[in-house]
Amino acid sequence: MLQEGLRCKMGEHKNPVSEEYKEVWDLASGYSYPQAAQNAEQWEMLQEKINSRNLRVTHRPLLTRKWFLAAATVALVVGFAAVIYSNIAGGHVEPLVATTGPGEVKILPLPDGSEVTLNSNSRLAYDAEFNHHNRHLTLSGQAHFEVKRNELLPFVVQSAHVNVTVLGTGFNVTDYPAEMPAVEVSHGRVQVDADGQRTTLNRNMMARLKDGKLYSGMADAACRWNDGKLIFNSAPLVEISQVLKNRYGKGLVWQNAEDKDRVFTGSFEQGTRPQAILNTLNTALGLKMTLE
Repeated sequence: MLQEGLRCKMGEHKNPVSEEYKEVWDLASGYSYPQAAQNAEQWEMLQEKINSRNLRVTHRPLLTRKWFLAAATVALVVGFAAVIYSNIAGGHVEPLVATTGPGEVKILPLPDGSEVTLNSNSRLAYDAEFNHHNRHLTLSGQAHFEVKRNELLPFVVQSAHVNVTVLGTGFNVTDYPAEMPAVEVSHGRVQVDADGQRTTLNRNMMARLKDGKLYSGMADAACRWNDGKLIFNSAPLVEISQVLKNRYGKGLVWQNAEDKDRVFTGSFEQGTRPQAILNTLNTALGLKMTLE
């Protein structure tokens, strides 16, 4: 109604002031509102746009100038309210909860342009505030994150045991039951918080939480997940068994108790079936283990 009334008045009184006001009105109504920006910043940007067009009344009666400024203010308020409404109604981010089953891997694009590779038996969630007031996610299991840089909204991954904060980088987070929580950085830089401790990781570094202590160093853990690969480096079979149980729902069963301390070095491509992993382990170590 407000817009229709103002348009009628502009149509009935053709004069230079009306034409200048119309230009302000069109500028405000055509202004686009970026999703990730804050409202206060957009108000300032809109004012700067109007000022840059030199829309000022000169050599006119005082009453006319006051009318023009009032009308310009109305246009700003109406236009600003419209873009805020558009941001709330049209730019609303739907909450997401994604899960994967045994042996399943999902690639998930996020509203901010980031991408997540969610490993097997994992869960990822974020709420409707994501990419508006925060970029916070919760993770259970394991995932690799390729994060779009945004210095105004840090990207935060929270799991049961660790919090990871980045601006834009690539990293893995592992937090499965009965498996050592770990963060590994493929490129960029991340901040890791756990049990009141903090460390900063750069490329090819890893942090692990063991017995309540946060350790960091080069990525040399016995069991790792990188680019979809399972990587074992002198890993004891007892650790490999837990990794298989978390990702496939089946662990190793050995014939002799001492076999659990036997170590294996090797890697398996994404999608390798647990039976194929078992066959490789048995062949390499000369064992007759089964899966259960």
